[in-house]
Amino acid sequence: MRKTFSPLYWNFLSSWKRNIILLLFTLAWLFWPLPLKAETPQTKSPDTLNVWLDYACFRNQSDTTQSYVEIYYSFNRKQLMFTKEQETYEAKLFLNLAIKDTLGNLVENRMWNSRSKVNRWEDTQFDYMILDEADVVVEPGDYILNLSVTDLNSESRGEASLKLKAEEYGGKNLQLSDLELAFQIEPDTTTGRFTKADRRILPNPSGVFTHHMGMIYFYAELYNLIAVPTVNLDYLLTFTVVDSTGKMAKDFGTQTRKKPGNSAVVLSGINISTFPRGRYMLKVEAEDKETGQKALVTKSFTVLSGEVEKQESLAPLEDIERFKQDVAYIAMSQELHMFDQLNSEGKKRFIEEFWKKRDPTPDTPINEFKIEHYRRIGYANLHFYRTQEANDGWHTDMGRIYILYGEPSEIERHPLTQEEKAWEQWNYNELQGGAYFIFVDEDGYGVYRLVHSNLRGEVKDDRWEERVRTSSPFR
Repeated sequence: MRKTFSPLYWNFLSSWKRNIILLLFTLAWLFWPLPLKAETPQTKSPDTLNVWLDYACFRNQSDTTQSYVEIYYSFNRKQLMFTKEQETYEAKLFLNLAIKDTLGNLVENRMWNSRSKVNRWEDTQFDYMILDEADVVVEPGDYILNLSVTDLNSESRGEASLKLKAEEYGGKNLQLSDLELAFQIEPDTTTGRFTKADRRILPNPSGVFTHHMGMIYFYAELYNLIAVPTVNLDYLLTFTVVDSTGKMAKDFGTQTRKKPGNSAVVLSGINISTFPRGRYMLKVEAEDKETGQKALVTKSFTVLSGEVEKQESLAPLEDIERFKQDVAYIAMSQELHMFDQLNSEGKKRFIEEFWKKRDPTPDTPINEFKIEHYRRIGYANLHFYRTQEANDGWHTDMGRIYILYGEPSEIERHPLTQEEKAWEQWNYNELQGGAYFIFVDEDGYGVYRLVHSNLRGEVKDDRWEERVRTSSPFR
């Protein structure tokens, strides 16, 4: 039975005590206050909360014509303001979850208050992830998912948005649900917040993993197996990972499993401790041996090295070869020219110095600028790709702007109408006194092109509104 929505925040259980120090170290990397501009590292504005957001769609058991969606989100407790409340310290939060269809119609709008409590003031000063999930049921289709979090004590606010594609699971062909990426999966027969299939599954909304974690865990559901006594009762599962270029990074082989019925749960994990830093795509394929039908589901993730910066000189050759692509938007032309003139050893030293110069806190072993840069690349590939297989969101206009300037202060979305093409306006309130970018889906395939901006150095077209109109010719 599916869980019902009941907002609260997640605390680590006693079985996690041996892992808590390791996980907190990792989270300190992921949620440290980060720079806003690529060329000039600086501390991120204190009135902005970092919010991570992800989702997975499954079959709705009570009505298979609809899609059951689990929405995962997290943010860092260290960024909240706590006040003394008798014997405890409390942060008070207001959350707003909104889902709109492609026409901009609001199909779900939830608002609620939440609290985070600690017994000691010292506990508010270190990185700690508040993790939760919400559940909704929607018709199959494409949506925009948005979550905003407001700290009521400080009025700090954070927001995250992503595209949500709800699949239809009411057919007869073999189908896999979405993949849910997780920090950990462990046995649990209770009815807790993150429990299903007799497992506690702790989701990772960021999709970012490190070598220190060692493993990526994942959960999915398989539907429409043929399971009667007179047929082949085996099905196959194949796990592979490809890198950002589509090249095979690791083949984890094929497993043969017995059908438990017409549906099955996919619970597994892969070891990423030897993966080079970078962006990857996990592919899970299922095959019913009776019918030969296959189903495939994919999920993007990012691997960050868990080593401190002094280990950078040991970067593998493929990291060096990919370096120019990774920094194409933030490096100066003179730097790239100098990089091309160096031998392999010189390039390793150059990479080390490149990141060191941009480290906003050089006295610490963590380079916040570098961590944020690779997070933005991973996010761009996940949300702005031309095709999911290409994993090339970094190379789109939206990807470039996101990598350079991070999360917009506000996004205005305008869906396709008879008079206008779909277009978006991204506003950055703190960039050059208030900058905006206009993106238009010129071809109708969901890939938005930058047509105008008031930011110095970006494309400018004062007649951009004519290009939005459906009757206007496009360049």
